[in-house]
Amino acid sequence: MPLYVVRWHAGPLPTTLLENLILLTCALYLLTLWRHHEPLPRRTPLDIPIVVFLVAGVIGIFVAPDHKAALGVFRAFLLEPIAIFYAGTAVLRSAADVKAILVAGAVSASVFSLIVVVTFVRVLAGGHLIPSFAPGALGINPNAVALYLEPIAAVALGFVLFAGSRTSRWTALTVLAFVLPALACTLSRGALLAGAVLAVVAVLSVRDLRLRLGLIGAAVVGALALSQLPFVATRLANQMNPHHSTLVLRFAIWSATFRMLRDHPLFGAGISGYQTVMAHYRTRNLFPEPYAHNIFLTTWSELGLLGLAAFTVIFFGLLWRAWRAWRSSVSEGAPYTPLLWGIFAAWVVFGVHGLFDSPYWKNDLSLEFWVLAALEVVAIHALRASAPVAQGRSA
Repeated sequence: MPLYVVRWHAGPLPTTLLENLILLTCALYLLTLWRHHEPLPRRTPLDIPIVVFLVAGVIGIFVAPDHKAALGVFRAFLLEPIAIFYAGTAVLRSAADVKAILVAGAVSASVFSLIVVVTFVRVLAGGHLIPSFAPGALGINPNAVALYLEPIAAVALGFVLFAGSRTSRWTALTVLAFVLPALACTLSRGALLAGAVLAVVAVLSVRDLRLRLGLIGAAVVGALALSQLPFVATRLANQMNPHHSTLVLRFAIWSATFRMLRDHPLFGAGISGYQTVMAHYRTRNLFPEPYAHNIFLTTWSELGLLGLAAFTVIFFGLLWRAWRAWRSSVSEGAPYTPLLWGIFAAWVVFGVHGLFDSPYWKNDLSLEFWVLAALEVVAIHALRASAPVAQGRSA
């Protein structure tokens, strides 16, 4: 997913290596479908909200000040990731299929995390680290790196806590050994908050008292260790300074955004139109921002009220179904329990960090969102398919 940083032009159209891989995947799936007339995408409760979401995106193209830029964002953030979602629900038919995706994700996340850590260490060793802004691996904004790695950490933690095999647990621990230091290296305060919430969710989810106490101890030790790192301590201390506090800046951005949306309530600023339209609402002390630093305000600005309603239904529907399916799978001892908890936890950290940022609106983040959604749909379908078998054995 981070391969979107490799960019070029195909004639007049900008494109990325990630986009070309998405298009290749979709083309191979359509070729398979044409030749064999299967597998077809699954029908899901998300189908109608997704259609509304896409319709709002089309409206957002026409509303946008720059139609060409809006079309590019619509293609990369909405159309292509949703196409992967439906292809995923079609081709992921077995536990082996899901395992292949998880292994690929584990390897790529570990490699990318290693790049993040090496980049940070090089800057720190050279004496060029600025505590208020961590270095960006591959030129990616460090906060965007945190938004990408947080759901991966949540899924890995799910396997640490609930996997039935020792191999799966140790693999997940290895992934966390790469991802957690990388998250610390982003110096993202949103990531620290999301991590704290993830720890709370983990403690409340496990039933074994020793494991619960171990999680609490690990969380406390980790928090104390992080707080003793000079660059992290400086970053946190700035929260008490009104000139550097991220909350003060966020409140100013949200206030200006609300003024804009008050004048454009129905359609917002249009896709990729936030910076242009906000030029009339920004105060002198605010720099131009690409988005409103809140997932719901950003979606409202990009897609209007219709898109905001559709996204809200999609997100909270995924959150609720993942939690409900995980509760059911725990009682039945289903093999998809670790994945369902990890996806549920991923939606939680997505929502927590999304209060202060815009985690969906980026090439890799939108794709990650819909890949997780596809895995959830597949896991829930497998859980329901196995329920009659389990009930029959019990009888």
